[in-house]
Amino acid sequence: MMNNPAPSSRFIFLTGSTGCLGKELLRRLLASPEVKLGLLIRRKGRHSCWDRARKILAAFELDYLLGTRVEVFDGDITMPDFGLDQEELDFLRRRTDEFYHVAALTALNGSEEDCREINTEGSRRALQMAWDFRNHGRLNRFVYYSTAFVAGSLQTYKALEDSLPEQPAHANFYESSKYQAELLVRQAISAGLPCTIFRPSIVVGNSQTGEVSEFNVIYPFMRLFVHGVLSTLPSRLEHSFNIVPIDYVIEASLAIVRIPQSIGKTFHLVTETPPSVADLFRLRESDYSFVPPVRLVDPDHFRKEGLSADEQLVFEMLQPYLGYLNGELSFDTTNTRNALEGTRITPPKTDQVFLKRLFQYAVETGYLVVK
Repeated sequence: MMNNPAPSSRFIFLTGSTGCLGKELLRRLLASPEVKLGLLIRRKGRHSCWDRARKILAAFELDYLLGTRVEVFDGDITMPDFGLDQEELDFLRRRTDEFYHVAALTALNGSEEDCREINTEGSRRALQMAWDFRNHGRLNRFVYYSTAFVAGSLQTYKALEDSLPEQPAHANFYESSKYQAELLVRQAISAGLPCTIFRPSIVVGNSQTGEVSEFNVIYPFMRLFVHGVLSTLPSRLEHSFNIVPIDYVIEASLAIVRIPQSIGKTFHLVTETPPSVADLFRLRESDYSFVPPVRLVDPDHFRKEGLSADEQLVFEMLQPYLGYLNGELSFDTTNTRNALEGTRITPPKTDQVFLKRLFQYAVETGYLVVK
C-alpha cells in the first residue's frame, strides 16, 4: 500500500539506488526529514525489489523507513514506462516533485548494445516519464547525472559546462552512450523541461576515509597495478587522471539543486588538481615496493604488437582506462564555483595522500590483496 506524502514534504523519484552513487545519494537525501523517496529497483533472481531496497537501507540503519518515507517500485529502465503499471504511474505523476536519474552502466568495457540500451535509451525513457510528470503532475526538476568525459577522453580539449563538442573523441561505449544521452537531455532543456545536469569525473571513495560501496571504473586498474599484473603502461609521468570523492559529488550536487538558477545548467563535479601518473609511481615506491616495476612507454611510440602474448592480454584489460591516463581533457568549472560560492563545499584535494587513502581502504576490505 503506497502512502501519500504530507503536503510539506518533497517527494523524489530516484533511479540507480542500487549503484555506488545512488546508494550514497539515497542516504544523504534521507538525512533531510522532509524528503520522501520513490525508488525504482528491479528484482534480481529470487530477490524482490523490496528485498534489495531493505538491504541497501539496512546498511545505513534506515530500513525502518520502508513504507513510510521510502516507497519501492519494481521496474527496469530498459522497459517502456520502466515496466510500471498504470496505478504506479498515476501515483508518481501526482507526487513527484523531483526526478533524479542516476541509473547507468558505468563499466568501461561495456558492450555498445548494453551501453546504448541502458545509458542512452534508458535516459530517453526517463525523459519521457519526466515530461509526463511535468505536464500532468507537479514535477519541478529533472536531475541527470552525466559524466565529465562526455567530450571523450581521447583528446586534448577543455570541456565547457553548458555545451558539448561537435566532434567528441570517445575511448569506450560508456562515454559515447552518455554523450548521446546528454544530447537528449539538452534537447529537453531547449524544449522547456526544467533540468539540471551534473558531470562527475571518475567517482572514487570518501575524501576522508576512502570508503566506497563498489569498486568500479578506476578500481580494476588499481588491481592490475597492485597485483603485479601490469608490466607495461603506455603513458607519461606528467599525465594526470581526474578522480573525485563521492562525498563531494553528493554534497555539491544537493547544494546546487536547491538553487533555482541552476535549472537549465550543467555542472562539472571534478577535481581541479588531479593526481598524476608520477604520484601513482611514487605511491608504489613508498607503500607497494613489493609490486614488480612497471615499464613506462611513450604512448606515441607504443605498439601492442611488440608485447608478449601475456602482455597483450593484460593490455586488452587495460585499454578502456588509457584515455583517462593519456587524454588531456580539462574542465571548466565556472558554473560549479559560482553555485558553491558562500558554502563550505570546496573542490576536493586529490593528491598522493588521497590516493594512498583509496588504496588502503581497498586493501582493508580485501579488494586489493597485498603480500
